[in-house]
Amino acid sequence: MIAFTCAGSPPSWRVMLSFAERLQLIAHGLKSAGCAHTLLADSGLEILRQACKGLPRQASRILCTAMRLAVPKGLNHLPDELLQQAIAELQ
Repeated sequence: MIAFTCAGSPPSWRVMLSFAERLQLIAHGLKSAGCAHTLLADSGLEILRQACKGLPRQASRILCTAMRLAVPKGLNHLPDELLQQAIAELQ
């Protein structure tokens, strides 16, 4: 699905992915970064889906922020509360 937005001149195109495509993109990104296990629970994926509104860049920003928050805590996964905190930080 392609969404047309007019945010200034010239108009910009933004690619919006389906939920399944976003899951594939997230899995590919994590695998490419060397992650061998799942970082998000199904509920976390749903939180991410709602927050990023189909925009890959927004999903990436949320995940990067959540991972940055997880490191000092020594976490090897991204709990729902941490995703919510990352989303709040980006607003």
